[in-house]
Amino acid sequence: MSIRLIIFLIIFCLVFGFYIFYNIFKRKLSLQYSLMWFSYIILMIIALISTPILGSITNFIGFEVISNMIFFFGFIILMIISFVLTKFLSSQKEKITTLTQEVGILKKELAKYHEKD
Repeated sequence: MSIRLIIFLIIFCLVFGFYIFYNIFKRKLSLQYSLMWFSYIILMIIALISTPILGSITNFIGFEVISNMIFFFGFIILMIISFVLTKFLSSQKEKITTLTQEVGILKKELAKYHEKD
């Protein structure tokens, strides 16, 4: 992998990390879910810095080029992050449905209470 590509990808990871920090401080992103992104960034930077080790791993696994392996594993990590966030979204949907039903029941009971008075 060329040194230009390594430098470009490291700079991209750092800029993305600063963007995540910015969103945390603006309270647009939860710290709990930003840790997944930070771990992804750290793994990418470690992988980019340790290219000699990656060369032997690439040959062992069967990839032709180191960058193909890095992007493949990056894609896998992003799929895992997407799955975790989808699970979270599904649980939030269930909680919202339950909360909406409870509010509806409370409004109905409140309406019955006001009718009695």
